[in-house]
Amino acid sequence: MLTFAAEGSGQGRLEINGNSQPVSYELVEAREEDDSRQVRIRLNAPRDWLLKQGFSGEAVLVRDNGSRIAVRREGGLDVDDTVSVTLEGYDDTHADGEDVSGAYPELKH
Repeated sequence: MLTFAAEGSGQGRLEINGNSQPVSYELVEAREEDDSRQVRIRLNAPRDWLLKQGFSGEAVLVRDNGSRIAVRREGGLDVDDTVSVTLEGYDDTHADGEDVSGAYPELKH
C-alpha cells in the first residue's frame, strides 16, 4: 500500500519529436510498505499542440535540472478531447527518502 510522503511542483519543457513547449508539473512522493519510494509526475498540456506534434501517447518532460522523464496518456487523442490533456509519469528508481529528495528538490516534506 502506498502512503503519501511529500508533494511539490516545478517548471520544465515537454518534448515531442524534437519540439518543446514550456509546462508546469506536479510531483507526489509515495512510500511503499517496504519503505521504497515512488514519485508520480503529472502535467497538463494543450491538446492542439500535442496533436500538431504528432503525439502518439508518450512525451518527455525535461525538468530544470535536465533530467528526462517519460509521461504518457492512455488511449488516443483527437480534437474531441478536452483542450487541456493530462499526462502522467512515474519514477520508482530511488530507494529511500534521501535519494528522492536529492533527485527531486522541488518536493516539500
